[in-house]
Amino acid sequence: PESEINLNEFVGRTTRVQVETRSYRLLELSSPEIFEYPFAYISEPGEMEMSENEVANLREYIDRGGFVLIDDFDGDHMDNLREEMHRVFADRHFERLEIENPIFDLVFKVRDLQSMGDYVQGGDPVYYGLRNDVGEIAVVALHNNDLANFWEWYGSPQYPLQPATEAFRLGTNFVVH
Repeated sequence: PESEINLNEFVGRTTRVQVETRSYRLLELSSPEIFEYPFAYISEPGEMEMSENEVANLREYIDRGGFVLIDDFDGDHMDNLREEMHRVFADRHFERLEIENPIFDLVFKVRDLQSMGDYVQGGDPVYYGLRNDVGEIAVVALHNNDLANFWEWYGSPQYPLQPATEAFRLGTNFVVH
């Protein structure tokens, strides 16, 4: 939980968003409780196999305005994520997000989407977005990246301050979005 606690603390200190440090919850996608939270975080979706109830709940969550950050996966795990999200939205596809996208300049100006690349596995980080039914980015998937590790271990030598700072900035932009 240290990554969630650290991100919540950072968001609370750097924005006007009132967030309790320990306000995170571990929930199943099938739980009706997900509708009580505007922001969801999914880690390691490479082996995700959603039930029909989870597919329906996730579709409704996104179309009601929920935002989902998908993190911590690399390699061919993107193929599995695409297949599972195709079950959620057969008519929508991930689009590659470039640095010019407004989501990278919402609260903090993110200047380099590759700043964490030397500290993660799988190759260069790639950012993808999926839109909701009104055309807004509602899902961001971070292929070849792991923001939560930077949030959790930002004080340790293997996660230097500069890329960890970018991870917190990205996370804040996503939460505010």
